[in-house]
Amino acid sequence: MLAPPALRFRDFRLFWLGQLISLTGTWIQNVAQQWLVLELTHNSPFMLGLVTAVQFTPMLLLALIGGAVADQVSKRNLILVTQIISGALALLLGILVQTGQVQYWHVLAIAAMLGIVNAFYTPARQAFTPELVSKEALLNAVALNSAVFNAARVLGPALGGILIATVGLSLNFYLNAASFVAVIAGLLLIRSKPRERTNRGSSLVGDVREGLAYIVHTPVVYSLLALVGVASLFGLNFTTLLPIFARAHSLLNVGSSGFGFLSAAMGVGSLCGALALAFLNRREIARRFVYGGAFTFTVTEIVFAFSRLYGLSVALLVLIGLSMTFFTTTANTRILSLTPTHLQGRVMSVYALMFLGMTPFGAFLSGLIAEEAGAPVAMAIGGAVTLAFTLFVFIYRPSQRAAKRALSHEQ
Repeated sequence: MLAPPALRFRDFRLFWLGQLISLTGTWIQNVAQQWLVLELTHNSPFMLGLVTAVQFTPMLLLALIGGAVADQVSKRNLILVTQIISGALALLLGILVQTGQVQYWHVLAIAAMLGIVNAFYTPARQAFTPELVSKEALLNAVALNSAVFNAARVLGPALGGILIATVGLSLNFYLNAASFVAVIAGLLLIRSKPRERTNRGSSLVGDVREGLAYIVHTPVVYSLLALVGVASLFGLNFTTLLPIFARAHSLLNVGSSGFGFLSAAMGVGSLCGALALAFLNRREIARRFVYGGAFTFTVTEIVFAFSRLYGLSVALLVLIGLSMTFFTTTANTRILSLTPTHLQGRVMSVYALMFLGMTPFGAFLSGLIAEEAGAPVAMAIGGAVTLAFTLFVFIYRPSQRAAKRALSHEQ
């Protein structure tokens, strides 16, 4: 079998391999952080949701600025700085846990600082990919990035859950800190030069306004962004509730190791979806996965909410991961491919705002509903709202195509 086109580019390979190691460490820490919060707060869904909300609020507030900065400076250097800071924060949390000094407010503060870093890192990383590969290999590169993310989701939670049960929490954070060495080394070895920027000397406010104007005047882009935003707000936040399903006696009651494998099951499905897209370079077929993936994901999430069988729940999470990856990866690729090079940082910052910036509200909302009505009800409501909006956007789709044709004629 021929190698995926994007892997033929040396700089992309370096970045891709570094991300694989670093993201595995990130998922190891995510499992440990969620478990740590539950231990510190005596299993409070609200306090667990609050940590997620605090971590992603900076994305909501700073993503547009982060995208403008990414279009003005070297994306590689911006990513390098953010990864160094992220590694230091993981190390600090590990020390606090190992010494027994950690408190709930420590987790909140570190989550907030990590959120600020990610507000600059995420749009830079999204817009960095076109600098590493040709335009023809872009869909393949985005799919491979998704494959890395989901391979890490398979390895990280499973390993993290086992480490919690056998060694303790602190090693998870130390491993994450060490994993950043790989991506930092890869970035230092990258030789490609940044693409010429056309907005030198302009203000950040002007840059943000230019990016937003492009989105407003490109209906196919803003409708996809709206769908991603609604899915993130109501549907994708179900992962915040997974620890509750794993710990609650009335639900799955499978403990820390079972929680790790629940998360890993979703990662297996996501990895399979990403690999399928990586070897599927037919754009017309891939575009259908935006709506088909969103529809399948939301229906399966609703079914999962009421499953009480561990084996069935694992199988449902595999399907959720598969369909969710089809949806998010193809939406990401379509938005990126429709955006001019000099606007990609800013447009992808809006994508990050929709994909991650909605998380604080979604996590807070799902935690609040789960506190009052239970985790299954919270998850089912989120899936139902996302499903309804997916159907609405799908019905509206012919108008999108007409607007896109009109826009191309104007240009």
